Amino acid sequence: MNVQVLREGPLHEALCSELASTDNLRRWLGDRGRLLKQENRSMVVLAGIDGRECYLKLFASKSRWQGLLFRFSISRAVRGFDAARRLREAGVRVPEPLCCLWLEEGALLATAALDGADLKTLWTGDPGHALDWFSIMQRCAQSVAALHRAGYAHGDCKWANLVLEGDHCVLVDLDGVSRASQASKHLAVDLARFTLNAEELSLPVEYYDVFLETYCQETGRNWADVTRAVIAPLVTLRKRHAHKYGRRGHELLGR
Repeated sequence: MNVQVLREGPLHEALCSELASTDNLRRWLGDRGRLLKQENRSMVVLAGIDGRECYLKLFASKSRWQGLLFRFSISRAVRGFDAARRLREAGVRVPEPLCCLWLEEGALLATAALDGADLKTLWTGDPGHALDWFSIMQRCAQSVAALHRAGYAHGDCKWANLVLEGDHCVLVDLDGVSRASQASKHLAVDLARFTLNAEELSLPVEYYDVFLETYCQETGRNWADVTRAVIAPLVTLRKRHAHKYGRRGHELLGR
């Protein structure tokens, strides 16, 4: 298989060596690792490569034209790799990017595996609230605040993209990350997306308030200013999700 290195990293040589002898990338991924997610244009597996546990995510190209763009490093895979590198340099907790490759089927992004669970999985698996949710909300707020203080917005700040690992919250799925000033509406959209998940999953208001209070403390922003900015994108997201999935949960802002 023809392989081109788009971004070098700790695993690019080992992956190139293994992939050179296969003629079907999806089959190789399925055989090589444990399937975590599969859609029409993407696939994620957990695999051990050269002694390291990592996530391998395939971004399949939709056309020959998109495949050409991928080859010239214009893809979500490369954006995710570059964002992870910049954010780690800025002190934001994100998975280590290990390499990014181009293949005929698309772009392959390798990132270090995490020893934890995402926020949505933790919440739905803890109906009795046995975990310390005040502390968990604080850690999530600290992570989002660190991202925003560094001058970036996530772009898809849903609960599945916040992973609790040890005493820290790690942000994942970084291909939508963009630069954002402190006055940018993109920061409010991040908070609105987090809030929408909290509402749909019926997070108690006392837990949500801890998240928002911690975010304000970490960023030096005023509660009233933050909530005022979040309401507009949140209302839009509520309407969109209500139309698609039906109304769920309860409102936490504007109550």
